[in-house]
Amino acid sequence: MSIKEKEKQLLDEWKEKGQWDNIFGKKEFFVKDGLIDEINYSKAPIKTLYLLKEVNGGDEDWDLREFVRDGGRSATWDNITRWTKGIFEYFKYKNELDWDSLEKIDTYDRSQILKSIVAVNLKKIPGRCTADYKKIEDFLKKQINKTFLKKQLSIYNSDIIICCGTGWLYSRYINQIDWDKTTRGIKYKKENSKIIIDYLHPNTRVSSNLLYYGIIDAIKEISRIK
Repeated sequence: MSIKEKEKQLLDEWKEKGQWDNIFGKKEFFVKDGLIDEINYSKAPIKTLYLLKEVNGGDEDWDLREFVRDGGRSATWDNITRWTKGIFEYFKYKNELDWDSLEKIDTYDRSQILKSIVAVNLKKIPGRCTADYKKIEDFLKKQINKTFLKKQLSIYNSDIIICCGTGWLYSRYINQIDWDKTTRGIKYKKENSKIIIDYLHPNTRVSSNLLYYGIIDAIKEISRIK
């Protein structure tokens, strides 16, 4: 069974068995996410998964994978495109990209690069512009959601998981971790060549170049650790 088939089976079952009524008895919308394109993911220099919080808005069930496949929006996805380009460049060529080649990102860039990643949200119910951490934690406290989320993450067999402002939630609800730190203070865990990094959300109000070189610097250091 392909990754895509496993993912479909899992998400369909999760949607069917999950508890999607809110406190007012209204049905919540379910947002599917995960593998953007299996062929591109399998060919990537390194299999990379971005673990995000939740999608912003929506008044129906929808699919983040289709949204990202079409290039998404500049907010969030420009920086994830930059990070992915840099990560691939490093693992394929041991080379570092200049900022001039990364500063301008357009829809085409996003649609091409993001086909090679996995994008998973902790919470499958849409949120608002600013994440409500209580609602995210309430979602993760339900055993059925924790179980399905763990299964979903295991399907992809990713080499790197980048927790985008979600590291503390991942270690609290999904996989308890005693984090190590890089020399510059970035939290990570490396086991059997698999890397998990506790990093910032791509929308964090920090200059994009600083966010980019922060993650690349950490990955270069961690990848050299035996």
